[in-house]
This record gives sequence, structure tokens and C-alpha cells, in this order.
Amino acid sequence: MNRRRSDHRRGRAGRLPRNAPPVELTISHVGGRGDGVGRAAYKHNHVTEEHAVFVPATLPGEQVVAQPQAISGQGIRAMLHEIVTASPERREPDCDAFPACGGCSFQHWQDDAVTGWKQEMVLGFLARADVPVPQVTPPHVAPRQSRRRAGFHLKRLTGGVAAGFLERGSDRIVTPAGCSVLDPALTALLNQLADLTATRFPVGVPVDAQANMLDNGICLLLRGPEGWHDRLLEDLAGWASDRGLSRLSVAKGDAEPLTLLAPAPPVLQFGGITVTPPPGAFLQATRESEAVLQHTVADILGDAARVIDLFAGCGTLSLPRLDRLSRLTAVESDAAALAAMKAAVDSAGRGAQLECVEADLMRAPLTADIFAGVDAVIIDPPRAGAAAQCEILAATSVPAIAMVSCSPPSFARDAANLVAGGYRMSSLQVIDQFRFSSHVELVAGFIRD
Repeated sequence: MNRRRSDHRRGRAGRLPRNAPPVELTISHVGGRGDGVGRAAYKHNHVTEEHAVFVPATLPGEQVVAQPQAISGQGIRAMLHEIVTASPERREPDCDAFPACGGCSFQHWQDDAVTGWKQEMVLGFLARADVPVPQVTPPHVAPRQSRRRAGFHLKRLTGGVAAGFLERGSDRIVTPAGCSVLDPALTALLNQLADLTATRFPVGVPVDAQANMLDNGICLLLRGPEGWHDRLLEDLAGWASDRGLSRLSVAKGDAEPLTLLAPAPPVLQFGGITVTPPPGAFLQATRESEAVLQHTVADILGDAARVIDLFAGCGTLSLPRLDRLSRLTAVESDAAALAAMKAAVDSAGRGAQLECVEADLMRAPLTADIFAGVDAVIIDPPRAGAAAQCEILAATSVPAIAMVSCSPPSFARDAANLVAGGYRMSSLQVIDQFRFSSHVELVAGFIRD
């Protein structure tokens, strides 16, 4: 009987009619994705039941009227229609594109409240995982207009241009008049990309633009469907040169990028090492937050001389410490990022200190014997975490582990694995480098007593 009822509920999932009756509810809390959550009775398929209702741009304690848009086994997704009673923590958004733009969830919430919510979310996941937490270092909050990387979406239309970010829950492109998150140089670039799209791109062809601000300028990667740029290459190179880009690369689909312009090698400095990252490479979102992560990781490593850097990327977290290491092993699945790291260390005349290992740690984690004699490990996994690798680490005798994470749920799970193996969390700090979004970065130290 229960199975049949569950199947019936799953079958009801989907969009609701545009004229679905609105619901009035009180927001009890903000969920992990940044939406206000409350409960309300709702009639669907001739059955009235109480549902969780998720309403973007709402705050705890607010009484609101919301327009239901879709229903699933988790609840009802709705759009804010009216605020009956506002929270005292509500503020005016900085950006005219909020809340439609999918880049921000919290333009309407006071800064201190957002930071507190993020820290409490991290602590809540750790408590549920039974992980003892030390005294927590105060959070680092990135400044406004400090975001140094962005993914833009571009499309030339018959009557204009769409250039900007995707709308929340949609493939529609939203163009903000001003952005309180992006570095002003990236905001200016978006305007230039809109002009480029209007004059050079074919009508109806979607193109993604990944922009990274490096130490000597903006590195831009344009990626579109097969054949979109065949007659544009020379024109694009000239456009990039006129705007002083440090590098312009293009790619068809998932193919390797083709660099059209790079007047000088685009670079990042990690300590005394100069790295030329590949086009579209992953960067920490802000320079300020990157510096905090590097400093905190260095504190966790202490006097460690032999270090393994897991999910190393281009060496953001480990290369600043290279002058204090006798041996660094960098493990990464991205061959281009690993090659950039090796080339930089070789160029600095310190290649003997670095061993590079290309490996997919999600599918084939390093075995415990590889960590014998290692003084410390740095691990910065993707959002899914690194459950298998942390289970193996928990069985090693590595004295110190520095873990960086962008997902509180997977971090809590992985931390619980380490604690079960005899490690103790020695430090924890929330890094709010994704201003106004529900995303959270954090860094923690683990030691084996």
C-alpha cells in the first residue's frame, strides 16, 4: 500500500498551470539552495495535502503569498508574489536583475545574516555527522565586485542580443545592468561581448564565454557548436587584440581549445612560481579568498617537508609552499592543468622537487601504501567530495591533512570518515567567496594525535 502511494506521488511531479491558485505561508527557514521554505496546504489532482513550499528571495519569519510553479515529491516550487510581513533583516537588492538572475540568491538579505546562515549550515552538517568541531575561526567574506572568473552565455537574436547569466531554473539569458559580484573589468568585458555577439556571431547560435582574470589580463575562452567560428577566427583575434586580452581561445563543443591570441604568456603567481594555466582553467573565485586559503593551508601543513596535493589543479594551494618542501607530489586528472604546473616548476629550476601523477581520484583513489612517509596531505575535491579517498586516508598515518571543500554535505561525510579513522579536526573556517549565493567554501585541518 505504501509503495503504491509513493509511486502515485512520483507520477504527479511536473509543472503546474500558470493560473494555479496562489498560496499564503510563513517562511520557517532558508534551505540549502538559498530558497525560503515554509509549508502550506495545496489541492492537486483533487487531493488537498500539506506540502513544503520553496520560495526564492524570501526570509525566515516572513509571511508571503507565492505563485506555485511546479510540484514534486520534495514539495512545491513557487515564485514570490507578495510580501505580507517583511523580515527586519531584509534589504534592498544591489542588482536590478535580482531575483531572476541565477547567479545570486541573497541580494535581499543583510550580509551578516547570510554569513551566519552559511556558517550554521556547515556546523549543522558536521553535527549530524557526529564530527567534533574545534573553536571555529571567524569567516572570511570576499569584498563586493571581487569575482575574477565568470561564465557568460551569449546568443545573437533576430531582434537583438542576449548576453549575461542564465535565469534561475531556465535557459533564458538575463543581462544585469550592474553586477555587485563581478570585478568591474569583467562587467566591462560582458558589454564588449554583447557588441561582439551583435556584429560577428551567427543568429541563433549559443556561445559560452569563460573569462578568467589572470595576473596580466583577462583570458577568454569562447566555446560553441561545431562550425560556429569557421569564418571568424582572424576577426576574433583582431577584436581580442584591440581590447588588450591576455589570451583568446576558441573551441567547438568539448574539443580542445585553439588559441588565437596570446601576445605574452598569461600567468598566475603562486609564491615564486609563475604558472601559465590552460584556457578556461579553474581558479578560486576571488584573489582575496585564494590568499586566505593558501595561508590557512600553510598553517595546517606546518613544517611538513613531504606533501601530497590531491586534486592539485595548477598548484594553487601547494606551490606557494614549494620553497619549504623537499618533495611535492601533485595528483590531478586534468592533464593540461598538471602540465602547466610541471612546466612552471621546471622553468623555476626546481623540477626535482615535484612529482606529477595524472589520475582520476574519484574512480581510482591512491592506495594507502603511497602515503607512507608523507608528512601532510592537501585535498581539494569537487562538489561530490572524495569519500573513497578519505576512507583510505583514514587508514594511513599521515600526521596532518588540509581539506578544502565547496560542499558542506560531502565535507561532513568525508570528515566523519577521517574522524572514524582516528583523526581530529583541529581547525575550521568558512570562506564566503561566493557573495550573495548559497555556495559555501571552507577549509579544515585534521591531525592524527
